[in-house]
Amino acid sequence: MRNCSVRKTVHRTAQKAALLSLLFSAGFAVAEEQAPVASGGVVRYVELKPTFITNFGVSDSGHLRYVKADVTVRVSNKDAEYAARYHLPALRDSLVLLLARQDESTISSTAGRETIKAEALQELRDILEREEGAPHIDDLMFTNFIVQR
Repeated sequence: MRNCSVRKTVHRTAQKAALLSLLFSAGFAVAEEQAPVASGGVVRYVELKPTFITNFGVSDSGHLRYVKADVTVRVSNKDAEYAARYHLPALRDSLVLLLARQDESTISSTAGRETIKAEALQELRDILEREEGAPHIDDLMFTNFIVQR
């Protein structure tokens, strides 16, 4: 008899844990990608995963230089979010090529990184304009940017 009640308790506990886990992860997924804005609209953030890692030149000693960057784009509606996710391979390709063609002076300075950011935003908007008929991306953020020399 005691064995049966222990099983029921374990079963109920497992069910509660699974339900809480599901609710917890769903809540974070929504919170991570949507944030209310003062104008009454909803901002959505789309992380362009996985992390970008590419070489961007050769040092004086002959070693390759690398840049590692995490990129997130801001969109303002669900259609824009779907468009960004659907065209992710083309967006990622464009960013990899953009990062790879940078030189040391551009990638190392704050002004240079701002220039890269502006170029990246324009390239991604151009891709979505060509593919979807609208640019969809409102902003681009480097949430992590590391250079190895």
